[in-house]
Amino acid sequence: MAITKKRFEEIVKDLRRKGEIVPATYDCIYKAIMRNCPKYRADTTSKLTSVSKELILNTYKEMNTEYVIDNVLEKGKVSDVLFKTKGYVFNFEFNNRKWNGLIERNDAYLGKIKNDLIRKAKSYASMPKVIQININNFYCFLNKENLLEFKSRDKYGIIESDKWGKIYVNLKLIREKYDRGLELTKLEKELVILTLTKVDEIEKIAEGDVELMEVANELKRLTNDAYTIGLYDEEEERRRIENSIKITAKKQGLKQGLKQGVKQGIKQGASNEKKSIAKNLLKDGLPIPKVCEYTGLSKSQIARLM
Repeated sequence: MAITKKRFEEIVKDLRRKGEIVPATYDCIYKAIMRNCPKYRADTTSKLTSVSKELILNTYKEMNTEYVIDNVLEKGKVSDVLFKTKGYVFNFEFNNRKWNGLIERNDAYLGKIKNDLIRKAKSYASMPKVIQININNFYCFLNKENLLEFKSRDKYGIIESDKWGKIYVNLKLIREKYDRGLELTKLEKELVILTLTKVDEIEKIAEGDVELMEVANELKRLTNDAYTIGLYDEEEERRRIENSIKITAKKQGLKQGLKQGVKQGIKQGASNEKKSIAKNLLKDGLPIPKVCEYTGLSKSQIARLM
């Protein structure tokens, strides 16, 4: 179950009282780290995938808003982190707990990305490689390895395609290694710092390291920022938007739109239906750029509705 904004606020206040840091095991904090720490993002991604760090730094483009899950089973979830570089698309998913259907859910998202890329590609050969990295804050697959890589292979180990891959990080095992005082690799330090809350521990593990100091400073900033709680606004706003759209769609009988997903239904709706939905979103206080994004209407069209 996703944490509520109220509960998150209580957690942040409690950590502040104790002089501790809000860990990046919370979705919103992890997303902020990956968005605001480019050196860390590039180095971690490079170490996990063997893709050049310089390539990631120089050709990075965020894609989070481009691939919203629109299947009703997904409850409107968006990717934790999604970005592309020259020749690659990277999808990071931070999974705090294991539940039935988790792998299938993430696999469906990977499939959605691949299918969209196929439609846009000039040829199958020119498609970028899609890599999904699942950081699991639990013991995954009962495996003793910190990192697991999955590809489609036959019984002889021959890889079917090099256009996609999945990597699983056993974060619990890495944290266990840290708690036992064992020496960590640079990548393990970059991963375990996501779980730490004590300032002295974070500073010690990050000392003298450019990428880790970038994360340490961002964690401190996020914890001390009076607007940190607002990081959850986006999730709540999306839920409110979807409810508004569903209510409007139901009233107008857009059964096909509901069946195929809120966003897809809007795109297929007639112009007057889009305008009706836009009016409801404006009444709910949604900013004009967001209304444009969710309805497909232009800013000038939206302005005429106000």
